[in-house]
Amino acid sequence: MIRKREFYGNPINNTRRVERVLKLIKFLSEFRTIREINKHLSIHEKSVQRYLNLMVQLGFDVEVKMGKCHSYRITNTQEYFEVA
Repeated sequence: MIRKREFYGNPINNTRRVERVLKLIKFLSEFRTIREINKHLSIHEKSVQRYLNLMVQLGFDVEVKMGKCHSYRITNTQEYFEVA
């Protein structure tokens, strides 16, 4: 028999940030500008920079495409999310 796990214990205080990180990882499968990211996540542009730095700190390969507006994407998500 298979069932879904139920929540036990105390709630995590900052689930919104975790949700944003997961959305950002998914959104950056293609090159995106800071403005596109901030609109998608509904956060300030400075916060986008912090999240991009967090992605690098967590071990994600964040590529930067130089141009009029820099664009960013993550290229190694399969290392973390590949289903066996």
